Amino acid sequence: MRARIIDAALQTLRTEGYAGVSVRAIAATAAFSPALVFYHFGSVDALLLAVLDQISGERLARYQVRLGDVSSLAMLAAAMEELYGEDLQLGQLTAVQEIVGAMAFDPALGPEIVSRMQPWMTFAQELAQRIVSGSPLAGMLDPGVIGSAVIALYMGLEIVARMQGGDTSGSKALVATLTETAPWIDRLLGKGAAPPRRRSTKRLVLD
Repeated sequence: MRARIIDAALQTLRTEGYAGVSVRAIAATAAFSPALVFYHFGSVDALLLAVLDQISGERLARYQVRLGDVSSLAMLAAAMEELYGEDLQLGQLTAVQEIVGAMAFDPALGPEIVSRMQPWMTFAQELAQRIVSGSPLAGMLDPGVIGSAVIALYMGLEIVARMQGGDTSGSKALVATLTETAPWIDRLLGKGAAPPRRRSTKRLVLD
């Protein structure tokens, strides 16, 4: 029953957004008694945190498997294109954005959000450590700062996208920029051959 309630809350978030989530709306989505929400979770906020736990756990597991052997930005860019596409297809980002955007600055719920972001920051830190390892920047850059900055940038772009009506061009542009610049940055880090130079384009002017 708990799994059924969590699934109903997730569906309600996707269709109605955080503002439209209520015990009655969640119960109506899967046709069960509203009292069951309070019986199993105690409150709507506790239920939404359970939704976040499920989504975050599933996503982090996918990212850990896919990025487990990544040691360069070029490898990261290729993997992120796939992972971001999967995230959009699964519709999980919408629910995460709604919950984080609504709860992050609440005095009581904010710490709950932070604690759930910590595994992602640790993962990003470890990933950054692998990428800069063995490079001239290894002793100059703090992987912890890089990891936190990456998570903040990614989440910030997604929240802004929601504010703009679901436009995902920001995050898509970020992934595209990473793909474009990764070979050059890897070269600076000593992790790859120089990218091929683009041939210059000549203009032909006709009178």
